[in-house]
Amino acid sequence: MSRDTMQKFLDRTKVDPSVYDEVFSADLDPISLEDLFVQFNSDYHPLYRGRSMSVSDVVVIEPEGIPMLVGEIHGRLPTGGKFSQQFTDLIAYNLKIEELQERDIDFEANDMVGLNIPAVEPGAFFCDDIGFEKIAFDESLTQKPDNLMRVVYVEPNRPAYEAEILRDLEHMQQAVGGLIEPIYTEDGMLIVGNDEAKLMGMEGNRHLGDSVLAGPFFVCGEDGDDFCSLTDEEAVAAMERFADPEQMQTIISSVLLY
Repeated sequence: MSRDTMQKFLDRTKVDPSVYDEVFSADLDPISLEDLFVQFNSDYHPLYRGRSMSVSDVVVIEPEGIPMLVGEIHGRLPTGGKFSQQFTDLIAYNLKIEELQERDIDFEANDMVGLNIPAVEPGAFFCDDIGFEKIAFDESLTQKPDNLMRVVYVEPNRPAYEAEILRDLEHMQQAVGGLIEPIYTEDGMLIVGNDEAKLMGMEGNRHLGDSVLAGPFFVCGEDGDDFCSLTDEEAVAAMERFADPEQMQTIISSVLLY
């Protein structure tokens, strides 16, 4: 329910985190709250385990790792429409300025290097009837399922990060985008990837020896015949191994019919 409805029927507007379930925790590129609302109503992240985002949901943006803005560009297109874009990468910012100059498009560029302005505002935000409202919210009081598995999740073109996946076939397949395939490295690390990633044309992710792992994958532990959570030592080792993203081309596979 909205804040107004809470006030009307519950005679309060304070949001109680203990009645909330955590349904997603992952590293994302800087994105506005409005764009997050669209994303979690259409193009869900592979680790998302909730329904469509709706009124009364809460988004918590942690301050750690948020990049700083280096510039913003505002202008008007030849068609009359306006545009506005913010940048966290200085090279991309300068290239955009060169592009607009070459196209003879009117624009205003504001340099923001050194101003320490975060690309997105950290904090907790309540999804109301219209827009989001910043609130006090202790996410440590929220609920989680009992069968979550601690993993290191690795996506193409991104540093690895720790995450949690429901330990069932449906959510493990969702995490890798298809049929799961366990892969054992020479040092005993267990990687779970997509068995058909290259057939599906998924983007190259990381090298493993002479092979290329395509599509997202995760590293987990093993308990007998079952997957399990990583130990602290295993998590550190996986984070170090896959910390740096690798630039690769999309894997293209040809299927020959006889």
